[in-house]
Amino acid sequence: LLTQAVNEYEITVSDEEIDAELASQAEAYGMSADEYVSQMTSIGYTEDTLRQSVASSLEQQKLREEVAPLEDPTDQEIIDDVNSRLDTLNDARRSSHILIKVDADADEATKEEARQKLEDLRAQIEAGDISFEDAAKENSEDSSASDGGDVGWDKLTTFVTAYQDALSALQPGEMSGVVETDYGYHLILCTELFHVDGEVTSIDQIPEDLRTQISDSLASSAQSTAYSEWLDGYVEDA
Repeated sequence: LLTQAVNEYEITVSDEEIDAELASQAEAYGMSADEYVSQMTSIGYTEDTLRQSVASSLEQQKLREEVAPLEDPTDQEIIDDVNSRLDTLNDARRSSHILIKVDADADEATKEEARQKLEDLRAQIEAGDISFEDAAKENSEDSSASDGGDVGWDKLTTFVTAYQDALSALQPGEMSGVVETDYGYHLILCTELFHVDGEVTSIDQIPEDLRTQISDSLASSAQSTAYSEWLDGYVEDA
C-alpha cells in the first residue's frame, strides 16, 4: 500500500539524492561513500540493492512530508506546552563544557595532567586571554567542541550526576572548577537560565534556543500523529 501511495503521489527520488544520502550515511561512520558501499556489500547487499533500499527509504520520507507536512506550532501552543511542564522546565540551564577524557583506571599522574590542563585553561579564560568557546574548540575532546562546547539545556538532555550537580550551582556567565565524571574532567560554563514566577504569558519569556527545541519537538510530534491518522485512513479505504 505504501508503494502504491508513492506512485499515486508521483513521488520520485533522483540518483543525486541517493548519492547524497549514501554519502551522509558513510560520513556518520567516518567512511568515504566508496568505503561504505564496500562495507555494506560485504554483509550481503549488492550496490544495486543498497541503492534500492536507500531510494525506498527516501520515498517514504517524501511520502510522509507530502501527506503530513511539517508545520511550526503557534506561539500559544509553545507557551501552553511549557506551562504544562513548567515544574520540569523551570530553572533549566544551558551549558557549554570543555572535556579532557581520562579513563577511570588511569594512573594518578595522567589524571593530574588532565586536571592541571583544565586549571590552566580556566586561568586563561578568567584572565581574558581566550574565550571559553575558543578554548573548547581548541582543547575539548567531546563532540560538542565544534560548537564551542555547547551541550544545550539540562532539562532536555540527560547529564551524569556530577556534571548536573556542578551546573545546578551556577548562574549564567559563571564557570565551574574542575569537575570529575565518568568521562574524565570538565570545565562547565552556564550560558543561560530559564526561570519564570507563576506561568509563562509571553513567548519572549522563553529563551530562543529552548523555544526552538520545544517548537521542533511539537512539530515532529504533530507530524507523526497526522501521518498515523493518514495511514490508518489509507489502509481502511483499501
